[in-house]
Amino acid sequence: MTTITLIVVSSVLVAGVLLALAGVGIKRRRSATSADETREEGFSPPSPQLSLFDTEDVDDARAIDPRILLPVTVDQANSDRLFDLACSIKHRYGDEPIHLFTVCSDTRDEPNDGTAADEITAFHDGLAEVGRDRTTAVQTGTSRDDDVAESIVRTAHETDADLLVMDWDGTRPVLDASDGRTIDRVLSRTDLPVYLAQIDDSLAEIDRVHVVVPRQTDHHEGFYEAIYNVKQLASVLEAGISVSVFEQNVQQYRTLFDLVEIDIPAEFSSVASWRDLQSSLETETTPEELIVTLAVREGEIGWDDELRTVSNRFADAPARSLALFFLREDEPDHDDRFLRTE
Repeated sequence: MTTITLIVVSSVLVAGVLLALAGVGIKRRRSATSADETREEGFSPPSPQLSLFDTEDVDDARAIDPRILLPVTVDQANSDRLFDLACSIKHRYGDEPIHLFTVCSDTRDEPNDGTAADEITAFHDGLAEVGRDRTTAVQTGTSRDDDVAESIVRTAHETDADLLVMDWDGTRPVLDASDGRTIDRVLSRTDLPVYLAQIDDSLAEIDRVHVVVPRQTDHHEGFYEAIYNVKQLASVLEAGISVSVFEQNVQQYRTLFDLVEIDIPAEFSSVASWRDLQSSLETETTPEELIVTLAVREGEIGWDDELRTVSNRFADAPARSLALFFLREDEPDHDDRFLRTE
């Protein structure tokens, strides 16, 4: 080897080492920045967890162990059930945290007021204790903002959330621009999946998850992610899965479900209309079922006007718990990580 060749090879090796060291430094600086930003928002660090995912592909790990933002209020009656739902969607041995977040929007809830601050802290601590029982990491935080929806969306971005779980009373239409409700404004301001839920009883009582798939929802980029989370939820609850589709060819949907990781049996049925679905749910569901309807934002492929008032269709069904899973938007490649690789 000539002297010139040796010099070139040495230079390349030195440059490679310097780039590697720089990359480590950048990664460490980014990690430190994220931690500082979290502390500034008021989030407490998660309790130490044993990491299940010893992998370099963090995105794939986060796919099955999502980082969830759970906005809650002190006077929220079913916050513990919503928290249990969030825990059940996550991998049971994962280490990504659930972020409990409360927005104080009036002077009565001013965080600097000792009484209000103590009340919120005690409220968060009570839910965090449930998380420790479930081996789920928990972070908590508060924000003072008159624009509750904007604060939630901003916090979802700052905490790098993968999805939001929110309370839903099920009695009022969603996506009603004239209403000005927090839920509708959050849906219009984020592309993240937003899971709305009304859990009437302990989640442990649920023995079946009944999934409603509106027409063309399977063409939406967030479809497989939602199916994975439904399967994960049913697996944790040790519940069966029933699926209602608005197509005669149920085999097509059975194939799509089978493409998604997690082996769990599911029963499929075809319904001709929302009226037929309503009749079926009224006669065939039980109080121990959770009805999950997949949904998209208005104007997206798979949108159906019935989604605005879907809870009205299910009002007389024996099932007491309802959920609307709004799918992720604008990330066509995100769904690939939920599909089987073999």
